Amino acid sequence: MTATPLNEVVNEVEEKDRQYVTALARGLQILRCFSHDRPELTPQQLVRMTGLPQPTVWRLCHTLVKEGFIVCAGENNRMALGLPALALGYAAQARHALPRTALPYMQELTDRHRLGLSLAVRDGLEMLYIQRTHGDFIYMNDPVGARRPFATAPTAWACFAAYDAAERAQVLQLLAAANREAQREISRQLEHAASEYAATGFITSIGVMHEHMNVVAVPIRSPHSGTVYGLSAAGLATDWPRERLLEIGQELLHLARQLTVAAD
Repeated sequence: MTATPLNEVVNEVEEKDRQYVTALARGLQILRCFSHDRPELTPQQLVRMTGLPQPTVWRLCHTLVKEGFIVCAGENNRMALGLPALALGYAAQARHALPRTALPYMQELTDRHRLGLSLAVRDGLEMLYIQRTHGDFIYMNDPVGARRPFATAPTAWACFAAYDAAERAQVLQLLAAANREAQREISRQLEHAASEYAATGFITSIGVMHEHMNVVAVPIRSPHSGTVYGLSAAGLATDWPRERLLEIGQELLHLARQLTVAAD
């Protein structure tokens, strides 16, 4: 999934909040297009991903290049993030205790069950990995900083299940604007996840992220900021059918309760 088109979303926010700086929001959206999977992008790709006019993208990129946040990366005017962006990432990571606190617990589960664990938080319509341990499933062993679409990420489903009514409505509205053709199926999956969470305290994703991968996930809501994080465990479908995942779900629930105190 690409970054969320800005035209409708930014205009709506701007109408409601006169303190909102549209130019800044568009510049940040350019930066969000880059990821572990997309380290280099052309202006044409940025136009497609953001939904912004090409002249606007050119001006934004020119400014970001001047400030060092984007650098030229090769042929076809390809661009990449500059080192100042890395500094911002480390500064953000330094103040969050949850990823550091969670890592040894996640690694212990990985070592014991050979499952890959992910800790993620929503950024727009993507889930941003802020901590990872790698199990036996070789696909989608994304590192910290990688992103996955909210519509299909199990960590996202767990977050959605824990959101209040206003948060759910906001996310569904954004998803509908970005995925009109798949809106009905996405809503069905999210509502099913919410029902499963209400019944068990966790959600399961069977073959959605990858046909050979099954996942169980739980939410962690910060008692301080209210931010909701998603914690998931993933493994080979042949080794981890839904029945076995239910046992891991109970372990994740226990871990989520322990980690709530570190969520900020």
